[in-house]
Amino acid sequence: MKELAMPDTVTKLADRLTEMRTHFPGAMQSTYFDTASRGLVPLEAKVAMDEQIDHRIRGDIQKPAMFATIERVRTGYAKLIAATPDEIAFTKNVSEGLNIVAAGLRWNAGDNVVLCPELEHPSNIYPWLNLKSRAGIEVRLVHSRDGRMPVAEMIKAADARTRIITCSYVTFAPGLRSDVQTLAEYCAQKEILFLVDAAQAIGVLDINMERTPISAMSVSTQKGLLGLYGMGLLFVRKTWAERLEPAYLSRFSIDLGSAHEATGGSDNYALMPGAKRFEVGNYNFLAATAVEPGLSMLNELTTAVIERHVLSLTERMIAGLQRIGLPVFAAEPGPHRAHMVAIGDAIGNQHDSTDNPAMQSLYESLAAEGIRTTIRRGIIRVSLHFYNTEADVDHLLAATEKWKTPAAA
Repeated sequence: MKELAMPDTVTKLADRLTEMRTHFPGAMQSTYFDTASRGLVPLEAKVAMDEQIDHRIRGDIQKPAMFATIERVRTGYAKLIAATPDEIAFTKNVSEGLNIVAAGLRWNAGDNVVLCPELEHPSNIYPWLNLKSRAGIEVRLVHSRDGRMPVAEMIKAADARTRIITCSYVTFAPGLRSDVQTLAEYCAQKEILFLVDAAQAIGVLDINMERTPISAMSVSTQKGLLGLYGMGLLFVRKTWAERLEPAYLSRFSIDLGSAHEATGGSDNYALMPGAKRFEVGNYNFLAATAVEPGLSMLNELTTAVIERHVLSLTERMIAGLQRIGLPVFAAEPGPHRAHMVAIGDAIGNQHDSTDNPAMQSLYESLAAEGIRTTIRRGIIRVSLHFYNTEADVDHLLAATEKWKTPAAA
């Protein structure tokens, strides 16, 4: 997909956002506030996938073109986060990326990792419990009391045996932004690997590796990157990548220059530079084809612009919900705000339900009005992307007011 010139005025930007929205039928047919579960896929992704499948049906194998797509996506993603292409590896999902990094260090019994369990997806907990069992490491759990990442306490928990500090860029629930800048700078100073799960932030918030010294970051393509399930992308800063040892090796992990991918190997091999050493076997070419159009849109707009757009919408939504009298978790302005609005006043333990009958009723009422949200850990999670508009926000507020005062409806 050809990258278009960035609009140079507010009017042109608004017009371009309006035009881009038409490429997402899901945004036109419903009020879609569920990017945190899965983002919408643009029409161009279907066209690109159909073309690839048609080649396969005809037996017209286009492998050089397929590899070219992989490298365009690698380069496009590197551009999105201000990294270099050789710092990007393709994975199956976020979990695989986290495990690649976890397995890449040589751990000794008594080494430790620091994390906050209440605010992480299980995918960023089990790798460390596995290493506790297999390598005898200590998993230092720093608890959150207010739904925010306890950055100061995590730093206090670290010591000379801390090998990794890990956190979510935006928490799984309640969806607040973590102070990754402070953690990244601390870890860089102490030579601790700082590993970030950015599944809930990528493509929507402005992540810049030149500005923030994150060591490694794992994402998937089905949320803010506007792609499919079954593919992830792992950033590993080159200085860290070359200190890690891949747990698995295959042809694509090894630097054989221009030799064919099936060229036989020997014990005298060199690893691929940077993060490419972590790639194993053939790629998910269909998922790469699917993510390329959305990635081109993200790079055209830039995540700095997208972040400003979605934060203005969340501000409008929070103000409206408070005016109606609904509880909004961490409603006050501040650096913790992201593209998610959490309706509710308590974080629970259930993945997709709530013990609060009122919140369950509101969720069901919104769904009946064609408004897509999710419940995660007891709160209604409303998540936005660039295809959302003020009209979407106003639809949710009107539906909420109707639910709150049914007699007046």
